[in-house]
Amino acid sequence: ARNAFPQFGLEGLWVGKYGEEQGYEMINVTYAGDVLVATKVTGSKNVPKGQVTFEVDLNPRPEREILEPIKLGESAARQWGSKYLQRFLGKGQISAAGFEDSQFVQGNLILVNEYFSFAWLPIGHQVFFGRPTPELVLKLLKDDQNQSDERQFLEKCWDETQHIDDHREVTEGFVSSDETDYFHQDGCFE
Repeated sequence: ARNAFPQFGLEGLWVGKYGEEQGYEMINVTYAGDVLVATKVTGSKNVPKGQVTFEVDLNPRPEREILEPIKLGESAARQWGSKYLQRFLGKGQISAAGFEDSQFVQGNLILVNEYFSFAWLPIGHQVFFGRPTPELVLKLLKDDQNQSDERQFLEKCWDETQHIDDHREVTEGFVSSDETDYFHQDGCFE
């Protein structure tokens, strides 16, 4: 009987545009009992991949708060084929850059036919999700891997810069090093 409810048929990969800066991100929806868990497959500078982006408790307990459906206007109802959109109370994760000060805030899961959206209520942000094509899955995974490779390269460059700075000393306003003179090597600036 559970499979007859649309909110329990969302398992799998979904793609949504988190914003102009973050762009498209892929999530994986799973269920832990009656709790829908959306985990980032690709991430952003705020909430990285592997982290939960939102959760929704779908248990039909009588004591649980039931949200009124969203009533659509006539043109939206024609576009979406329904006059009402079912919604569920949840919580979405937000954080500052670098996954600093992460916290869960109140949100809503909104079912829109074969799509859904999640709204992070306190910050007024909503993301619509659709099923990705296999080509889009591969592109997003490749882009995410390239960003990860670039990040690792930049971290290595930073570590090397710190290593070089650790071996330099300042003498009478000039920087000297007990290692190789990098500016006067054979072949350098010839």
